[in-house]
Amino acid sequence: MKQSIDRILTTHTGSLPRPEDLLQLILAKDAGEAVDDDAFQSCLRRSIGGIVAQQVEAGIDIVSDGELSKISYSTYVKDRMTGFGGEGKPLTSKDLMEYRDYAISAVKRGLLYPIGVQPCCQAPIASKDTAALETDLENFKAAVEGSNPHDTFMNAASPGVVAVFLDNVYYPSHEAYLEALAEVLKVEYEAITNAGFLLQIDSPDLAMGRHLKFAEQSVEEFRKIVALHMEILNHATADIPTQ
Repeated sequence: MKQSIDRILTTHTGSLPRPEDLLQLILAKDAGEAVDDDAFQSCLRRSIGGIVAQQVEAGIDIVSDGELSKISYSTYVKDRMTGFGGEGKPLTSKDLMEYRDYAISAVKRGLLYPIGVQPCCQAPIASKDTAALETDLENFKAAVEGSNPHDTFMNAASPGVVAVFLDNVYYPSHEAYLEALAEVLKVEYEAITNAGFLLQIDSPDLAMGRHLKFAEQSVEEFRKIVALHMEILNHATADIPTQ
């Protein structure tokens, strides 16, 4: 990771607003509608080039591709792995269940987004192919060459956050599910770093999972879950250099 002795380098969390034309294509693809792939790829390349240029122009030192190709930061894996289909259990924020009026008001005001029903893991997990990942890497490289930022990073979901949003009905345990996810995500993590980008692993499950999936567990039980998630994540990143 590049550093500076002159000032604090600026960056951000990774996900950025999708341009409207790209967003509509992504939503159509996610809904199973027929989308012209050439038109989609052209729009995606143009959008990533634009979002990187905007970050550099705004003074961001360490830029990302904005995760523009993904339907979301965590559930994008359902399109890149086998094993997902059907409908999982809907998620409810347990800390809002006693404040339903507030939750409804927050959704209406755009302060809170309802969590819809997502597919679940109902068969063995494996990589479908790496085409989408390779496209992300190629588009980001091209955008970086055109804008020359100080440094770059790319996001990827942690096994734990995927397990929060995409329910498991196939593997015999939560740990087995995490292990299967980690083996596939490990390839993505290493591809990102091998391409020369910093890897940012999105892992809000280490806190958010408490009120979304594990609200019925005690604090001590949840701490053990966090430890398990970290152990799995450490395994998935074991072959990535720390410098």
